Amino acid sequence: MDWGKIVKSQILWVLIGFTIGLSVIWWPILNGNSLFNALFVYIVSSIQYAMAARELVGWVAFMAIILVGMAAITGRDLRSEKARQMYKLFTSFVIGWGFSRAIIYFLLDYAFFRGSIAILPFMFGSVLLAGVAGNLTINASKIKGEITPMVVIQKIPILTALLVSLVLTLPNLVAVAGLLPSPPERPSDGYGSADMPYDVEEFFLTPDYPDNMTSWWDDWANEQEWNVYVFVPVGLTSESVGVAVVLHGYEGEKVEYYRDTMMSLAGQGLVTIFPQYVSNMDLSSISADFELNYTLGGSDHPQHLPRYTMALYGVDAGLEFINSDPSVSAVLGATELNTNHLWIGGHSMGVGTTFYVLSELLSRGFGSQSLVVDLEAPWIHATQEGLMGNMSQLPEHTLIHVVEYETDIVVEKCIGRWQHARLTARDQSQPLASNQVLFLQVPSDYHGFPRLIASHYLPSGFVRESLADHSYYPRIEAQADFVAASAVGDMSSADAAKSWFMNEGEMTDLGNWSDGTAVTPMKIVLSPLELTDENLDACPQP
Repeated sequence: MDWGKIVKSQILWVLIGFTIGLSVIWWPILNGNSLFNALFVYIVSSIQYAMAARELVGWVAFMAIILVGMAAITGRDLRSEKARQMYKLFTSFVIGWGFSRAIIYFLLDYAFFRGSIAILPFMFGSVLLAGVAGNLTINASKIKGEITPMVVIQKIPILTALLVSLVLTLPNLVAVAGLLPSPPERPSDGYGSADMPYDVEEFFLTPDYPDNMTSWWDDWANEQEWNVYVFVPVGLTSESVGVAVVLHGYEGEKVEYYRDTMMSLAGQGLVTIFPQYVSNMDLSSISADFELNYTLGGSDHPQHLPRYTMALYGVDAGLEFINSDPSVSAVLGATELNTNHLWIGGHSMGVGTTFYVLSELLSRGFGSQSLVVDLEAPWIHATQEGLMGNMSQLPEHTLIHVVEYETDIVVEKCIGRWQHARLTARDQSQPLASNQVLFLQVPSDYHGFPRLIASHYLPSGFVRESLADHSYYPRIEAQADFVAASAVGDMSSADAAKSWFMNEGEMTDLGNWSDGTAVTPMKIVLSPLELTDENLDACPQP
């Protein structure tokens, strides 16, 4: 076997490049991560990279043209040089790497990005196109003369790479060149702006969780430090302050994913608690013949028990910490926590958790004077007795948002629509007024660049951009302002805040693109169970 010839094979170096390009997936898996975790980490890093690269719009397109041109010129100039063979192998490696990243992008775009990212595929396509351009020019002498069917067959791989590179670059060229309208900036004042009434101090504690919770933890969970975070407004002068509880989504344990949410709530004057609780667990104790049942936005999965009880345990630990920790007391001064005024909200998996935690807090009298419930991109709640939560306890004054995101492909949309019906009916007791339980639809808008994509992860801080700045953060800040003002007896301010987030107008207006075109506004849907779209018929009535 001629190993020297094999090492110099361009096909081999394409395969090496392809394999290394896929290392962002297989390397984390070899280190013990699941495929989902590996993909999730890559997704988050890709989004963060793409958002950072947006600052270079225009320059990215210019540099891509330079890169492709230099690759082609270098290939032409090296045809008769000793470095010719190395350049062939290098461009083959680049083609393999770019092709693997293109495949990953196409799969994730179908399953997650949904066209929201233009700069990342453009950059992958530009690298691939540069590799193709350099490879074609360095091998130009081989394609002179008669073009036979065999020559065409031999060129299929390089022609395929060329086609893929053009598919990645050309549709995104205008956007990356900076020729499309830009989305609205973050509000300069009022809700959603950086100018909030209070500065915020962050604290955390690490509770000792009991065996009935830790026995469910898998190896990964046992290696983690499970904290409860507390965010406290600085400079309170009132006698009392309301409380907020934020419940995270699946794999959303990291406080970084929701820190912006807690800063918004605490910045409006609420002491805010964020308990970490398990997403994944050891289910080996569950019988192999267990049959999972889904019913109207809920399920009887065993995982609800350890998740919900750990979340509530964390909330209780946070409340005790607020009342006993000297550092927190130093910030609060004479102001005391008033749990009669409550904001509680969850995202995705946290929505299901909210039903249980809210029910337990209501049974203790929390939210008896003011209560706001905010449910973002809802996922299932428990149907088991004792975990489902008793919504008949909801006070008459309860104000609720159930929020659906147009381009959410992670959760079934009927889940949130059924939960809206459940909350309105208060678990078949005396219903709440329909204008107190709003079902909101946040739309996507592709008019300019960056595109505004109403994805499942929009409430997470790692994808914060213009649409979140206008549809999410101002809304929860108005909700927090209502509860905070209620806690100090400022009913004029509370009524103004309530009017802001419970009516069409300022809340549903999502601003204008730079060319003056209005961003597609948020909708208040009166009968969500009757909604239909191309992928979903009307949801069955409860």
